[in-house]
Amino acid sequence: MTEIVSYALQIILIVIAFAVVVHKRNFTIIILIATFGLVAASLYIMNKAPDVAIAEVAIGSAIIPLIYVISISRQREFIVLDRAQDGFIEYGHELSGEGYEILAEFVKLYDLSLNICVDIQGKEKSLINELNVDLIIARDLQTGAYILYGKSSSVLLSKLTTMVKDKPNIRVVKIKEDKRND
Repeated sequence: MTEIVSYALQIILIVIAFAVVVHKRNFTIIILIATFGLVAASLYIMNKAPDVAIAEVAIGSAIIPLIYVISISRQREFIVLDRAQDGFIEYGHELSGEGYEILAEFVKLYDLSLNICVDIQGKEKSLINELNVDLIIARDLQTGAYILYGKSSSVLLSKLTTMVKDKPNIRVVKIKEDKRND
């Protein structure tokens, strides 16, 4: 009987791991990770390793999910610098324009708040590296296309790239960040 329960728990672990990979909502993923830790701890108990089970419950089901919650809750803002300022994002009583509609849909999809700035000077690479700007909108004067600059390591930029791939007038450029020894 214990073997059947053990196999069932192992199958549950596989299902939970698959769910973590395919799910899109961050907080649901955190709950799945904590659940994974609890199921793994149950397997450790069944295999007569209570010390490892206690460590798994403490770390895998409590501390790690808490760290994820803190990290995700702090990254709720998507900072955009509009260097084009030519109607891609129209400023008025309410923001509008093609660029704003794309960004509004994007931040809504990923549950972020949109912060658009217009008056920050500097080179794209230094702004992205030093000021933590997520996206810089510029316009290529030769082709008329809009260029979206962002960090090459940004998961959000990869998702935005996928979102605008069908728009021929928008090009995404990934900027490699400088290595820091913070």
